[in-house]
Amino acid sequence: MMNLCRKYLMIVVAAAAVQGIVVFGVPGAASAGTPLTMDRCIESALREYPASGYAKASAGAARNEYRQFRSSLLPSISVTASYGRDYGYDPAVTNGGIASLQAVAQVDLFNPSRWLSARQLSMSYESAQYQQEALENELAFTVKNAYVDAVTYGQQVRILQENIGSLEQYLSLTRRLLSSGLVTENDVLRTSIELDNTRAQLKSVKIKRLSQLNTLASLTGIPVTGGTDLELESLPVSTSAVSPDSDAVFSRNPALRALREEERSQRYDVSAQKAKHLPTLSLEADAGWLAQPQPMAYGQYRGYSYLAMLNLPIFEWGAVSYGVDAAQMRMQKVHYKEQLLLNELKLSYRNAAKNLESAVERINLYQHDISLSKQNFDYSEARYTGGGRISSYEVLLDRQLMTTTQMDMANARADFYKAFYELQFLRGEIYGKQ
Repeated sequence: MMNLCRKYLMIVVAAAAVQGIVVFGVPGAASAGTPLTMDRCIESALREYPASGYAKASAGAARNEYRQFRSSLLPSISVTASYGRDYGYDPAVTNGGIASLQAVAQVDLFNPSRWLSARQLSMSYESAQYQQEALENELAFTVKNAYVDAVTYGQQVRILQENIGSLEQYLSLTRRLLSSGLVTENDVLRTSIELDNTRAQLKSVKIKRLSQLNTLASLTGIPVTGGTDLELESLPVSTSAVSPDSDAVFSRNPALRALREEERSQRYDVSAQKAKHLPTLSLEADAGWLAQPQPMAYGQYRGYSYLAMLNLPIFEWGAVSYGVDAAQMRMQKVHYKEQLLLNELKLSYRNAAKNLESAVERINLYQHDISLSKQNFDYSEARYTGGGRISSYEVLLDRQLMTTTQMDMANARADFYKAFYELQFLRGEIYGKQ
């Protein structure tokens, strides 16, 4: 079921240059203008993305199929009318009627197979509703991942842009120190190479960010450009949201509930096939009027009738038995599919819980390391600026360490959000809400 949902979410993403900075969701962070929120993206995707409409149409079709079959179990009334003349035929052969009007009412008094089939369609409709929720949950989860990646790459763009500006100033300083004989040509070359490498890294990150922005635009139908502000909700950096790994964790997962309803539907189908061995009883009544030519005039006749019909199956060449066997096999298929999905959910949940725990540990470490790496770089740069008492290579290493720690911190926070949202998705918290 999860793979069935995912195949409707495949999109083609184009890559191009991108400009602008996004704001990562930290307390107190602000963006210029009104940011494009994650909730708005999800709401737009559920409204605009074709897969969502497909799921709604499928659920609507299942609902009307159930209503149609249920209506066929109710008493039916039909009226027929006819008018005609015959010329040259024997009235004894043609009945000589020129006009008639007849009303017929029919009702099944006892037909367990059809009643059980109606119940089966009712369960299929419930399953289709959960399938719709499952696809919408999958779509919301996909939007969240793209949103988190776009925000993360935006933060990395800002880090690299700041680093490039600092490196440009550092390169100018190194050249001045070279002219004073305080550094060597190698110091200038190392700084220039580091600057070029950082510029290349920035271009790569910008392309990745644009890819995620294009993904958001494709999913939501909202024109998301490079200058669009994105802002993540603030989440407590904690693993307390992790629930025990048991079947009860997934009791609200719509994909699993859809399969369970489908299994119930197949059980009713098995019963309906078996019920075809039972007799059926129906009642038919009619009332009518007939005009018939007579030798000198027309005669008019009125009347009514009723008929009780009992149908008792005796021998059907195994057709019913084969139908029962086929229904039982379909029920087993759904049962095993449910077990496969449950195993997949458990494995994914364990992995997501580990990822969340790892992300929290990394965030706590990086928060401490970012402060230390900045202090270390400031100290090295001050010594170098004061007369080159250390080599530029040492300063570049300290700068690279600081930048790498900042980039890793952004990735750790992204992993935390993704793991947190995946746990919500697996638990079946539709759109991440309770």
